[in-house]
Amino acid sequence: MAFIDTDEYLVPMKSDTWKDVLEEMDANSIKILKMKSSRAKPRLKLMEEQMDKTTCVDPASRRSRFKPESCVVPRSNETFLRTYNCEYIKPPRPDRFQRAMKQIYRPSHVWNHFVHYSTVTADIAHLYKDYTPDDTYVATVHSKEWQRSSPEIFLDELTQGILVHAKTVLPHETMYRSSICRLNSTLPCSLGFECPAHVEFSDRLHTKNLFQDDDGKYCNCWTNPKIEQVLAPKLKIALEEHRRKVAAATGR
Repeated sequence: MAFIDTDEYLVPMKSDTWKDVLEEMDANSIKILKMKSSRAKPRLKLMEEQMDKTTCVDPASRRSRFKPESCVVPRSNETFLRTYNCEYIKPPRPDRFQRAMKQIYRPSHVWNHFVHYSTVTADIAHLYKDYTPDDTYVATVHSKEWQRSSPEIFLDELTQGILVHAKTVLPHETMYRSSICRLNSTLPCSLGFECPAHVEFSDRLHTKNLFQDDDGKYCNCWTNPKIEQVLAPKLKIALEEHRRKVAAATGR
C-alpha cells in the first residue's frame, strides 16, 4: 500500500515495473520501503508562454528590481513527469531529505500511517490484552537502535526506486527567470536548466549557482535517463490511448 499526492511519481529503477523490487523486498522480509523527497524543477525547454496573463502577477512584488517577463507554464503536449524530470540534488540524495519521505508498506505490519511516517508498526505495538496487572510496561520507540534492526529500508535511488515530486511552480515564479536563473546568482531559480550527466554535483556548492554545461552555460538540475527514455514515453502513449478511448465512448 502507498499514499501519494497527485504531483508525486514512484519510479522503479530496477526494471520498468515495481514487481522486481517488491519481490526482492519480500524475499528479505522488508515491510516498509522508504523514498526520500525533494522538489523537482520543471525544465524551461519544455514550457511555453502562458496566454492567461491574469495570474502572471507577482503578489508580493518581491523581485520588483528585476525586469519582468512573460510567465511560462508546462507545455500542453508534455506530461508533468517528463517536464519535471530534473532534480536539483543529483541522486542519491543526502539524508536530510528523509523527513518528507513517502513509503510503500504492508498494511499487516503498519497499523497506523500518517502522511510521511509509519507511526505504529507491529514490531513495536504493545496491546493491553497481552498484559496482566503484574506486568511492567516497557516502551519501545523508533530509536536509532531500533532502526538498525527494523524491517524497513530507504531504497537505493539508482538501482531500486526513486520518488519524483513534481510540485507545481506557479506562473508568477517564472517571471524573473532571466535575472535569477544565471551563473553566480545569489537567488534560487525555480526553473530547471538541464546539466549533462557527467557534470559533477557538489552538495556544498549547489546553492551558489555554479554548475555549467559543456558550452559554459548555466545549469542546475539532472534528468533521470530511465524516466526520459522509458517511462515518460510509455506514460504519454498510455494517455493518448486513454484519450482515444474516451473520445470513442463519448463521440467527441
